[in-house]
Amino acid sequence: MNPDRLSAVVLEHLPDGPIVVALGGGADSAVAAWAVAQHAETRGVFVRHGLIGSAQLEKSALDLGNSIGINVTIVDAPVDEGSSLEDRARRARWLAIESEAEDAETIVTGHTQDDQAETVLMNLLRGSGSAGIAGMLRSRPGVARPLMGISRADLREAAERLALPFVDDPANTDSSHLRNRIRLSLLPHLESDYRPGIRTVLARAGSLAAADDHMIEDLAADIPLVDDDGAVLVPSAVLATVDPAVASRAIRMALRRLLAPYAGSAADVMSVLGVADGKTDTATLTNGVVAIREGPYVAIVPARNALPQPETISVPSSIEFGGSPITFEFVDEAPVRRRSTLLVDAATLREDAVIRCPVEGDRIEIEAGSKTVRTVLSEHDVPIRHRSTWPVIAAGGRIAAIVGIRVAPWARPTASQAVAVTKERGRS
Repeated sequence: MNPDRLSAVVLEHLPDGPIVVALGGGADSAVAAWAVAQHAETRGVFVRHGLIGSAQLEKSALDLGNSIGINVTIVDAPVDEGSSLEDRARRARWLAIESEAEDAETIVTGHTQDDQAETVLMNLLRGSGSAGIAGMLRSRPGVARPLMGISRADLREAAERLALPFVDDPANTDSSHLRNRIRLSLLPHLESDYRPGIRTVLARAGSLAAADDHMIEDLAADIPLVDDDGAVLVPSAVLATVDPAVASRAIRMALRRLLAPYAGSAADVMSVLGVADGKTDTATLTNGVVAIREGPYVAIVPARNALPQPETISVPSSIEFGGSPITFEFVDEAPVRRRSTLLVDAATLREDAVIRCPVEGDRIEIEAGSKTVRTVLSEHDVPIRHRSTWPVIAAGGRIAAIVGIRVAPWARPTASQAVAVTKERGRS
């Protein structure tokens, strides 16, 4: 491709403002950096993984910077050899580049039409839906891929014509990686025996799928997701009434909030839909995440950490318990207070008084008899996910109070001095 035409194509797909180019040391990113440097305030970033060939690729990136007159920053992101190396390196590389880029900068990559074709075919082999078949977006907020309509061969030719420094990454010939097997074996076979121009066809299919996927994404974004103390709540009725593709995408959006950048598996999505339509009350998903029916919502809850440990109560004090600050302070008479404040007799909070999680069999006395703590929590609509960690006050082997909800009759103030116990909203 003529360098002037190439430069014009890149400019057409660039946003205004400063640019940081992701340099890999190869021909594609070299051409991207050359083209971008003609039109904008540009610098380069090379991510050092410490793998075979990294030193040569780094030198090539630095030589390129000197050749075209841009500064190049080297960022360390070591990746150990082992399984899923390609995926781990890609994740580490993106994290390093995004961390290095300033808010005002757009990250520009050298991804080509061939890269897009490989991505689309790889995702087809994995059974991906429309998002996977769409492949890589030409642009998204903060990222631009201006070379995605140009073949790898044309960019290599351009790099040679421009005498840009570049080297070939030895990892690109490692057939243990699925992408390399697609690049070196499957695509040439499809090209020669089934469909000449298959790379262009696959890239076009990705573009068509991307348009459909964008519409699904917009519709799913209209479904309200509620962040609540570390969980994400999705309205069950909406999931039941919208198109299944839109419901599935909304669930993936919710899962991504907890598992970023992972958006769950197809089995995870089906499990959440099963909870939403009442087939089951709870389901365990990837990485210990749990979906629970909670009133009009499906609550998608992160894997539970260890339960908060009992804490001895002193007055005055503030105790951080399970992400919620709980304060204890003396008051001389009943104050005007929030619903989350209880008054407990000061004598109740003696040396053995503790705040802890409920345990099986815990009961709190009421005016006539007693109730299990679990029953009281249920009656007060405490979500199931909070019941095992809801704080109670125990003194003398009895439950004196369920924090924020109820005080046992024997623990209520009988003199002028009392202790106000206030549960603040959790910070998680």
